Amino acid sequence: MSTSPFRLFFLFAVLSLATSGYRALAIAMPKAIQPYKRDAMPAVPTFTRLYDAMILLVPDANGHITESPFGEREYIGFLGGNCTDPTTGEVVANIVPYVGGEFGIISSENSALYTEVHLVLQFVDDGDIAYLSGEGVGTFGSTTAAVTYLRMETNSASRQQLVTTPLLLSIEFPSDLQRTDETVALFSLFTMDNA
Repeated sequence: MSTSPFRLFFLFAVLSLATSGYRALAIAMPKAIQPYKRDAMPAVPTFTRLYDAMILLVPDANGHITESPFGEREYIGFLGGNCTDPTTGEVVANIVPYVGGEFGIISSENSALYTEVHLVLQFVDDGDIAYLSGEGVGTFGSTTAAVTYLRMETNSASRQQLVTTPLLLSIEFPSDLQRTDETVALFSLFTMDNA
């Protein structure tokens, strides 16, 4: 009579349990981690405002919502706008129209806004393009605002440090700028100092 590999394994497992009890199935646990010393903690990140922007959205942006399995999905297109230097007010980049948008979800569980932003910029000084994408969290309603972590991809030689630096986008949709004929959002883009 031949014995299958499964029967041999089963026999081994039963004999191990019979002779060693539950210890046969025990997994070695790592030693307890010692508490960190205060001087060993990671640095607290700080950010610097890189650009301020005004972005023109599709009219009645809050009306561009459809049902989804997780709540309501936004589909808000970007029609243009610009990014300015926060100190001088000079236009640094233009938002490429009809490319990208906000595709976040308004959760049916907690009413939070989970952002999914895709944005394309064209820099004024060198004409190069930057693609930004990211996800974040915020609120939706009479005050719609969110903070989104962004990644930048660009061929602009003078902005290569931004490709490997964490970026934060703070965006707000002021209710007085939300009309049926035109919707405007305001945002500031921040770069992490100690990246």
